[in-house]
Amino acid sequence: MVDLVEVWEEFEDAADRCHYGAYQVSDVGDNVEVRVMAGRFGFIGTFPSRENEQFKVIMSYCKSAGFIKIRGSIPTEFFFTLARQ
Repeated sequence: MVDLVEVWEEFEDAADRCHYGAYQVSDVGDNVEVRVMAGRFGFIGTFPSRENEQFKVIMSYCKSAGFIKIRGSIPTEFFFTLARQ
C-alpha cells in the first residue's frame, strides 16, 4: 500500500527521512505525469509540460536525492519470459 501525499512540500519532508526512493515520468495525453515514491509515501503530479516550474523542482529533488528512475513495470512471473513476435 502506498499512502498518497497531496502537497509536494509535505511529501519532500517525509522523503527526506527515507533511505531510498524512485520516480517515473510518463506522457499522458498533452500532459506529463510524475510519480514519486519514498518509503510508504507517494506523490502523483500532472503538469502541462516538462518546462513547468513545479515539475522541474520535483525532478531536481529526485535527482539530487539519488532516486532511481523507473522505466515501467511488468508482473514478476513475466520478467524472464521471452518476448514472442
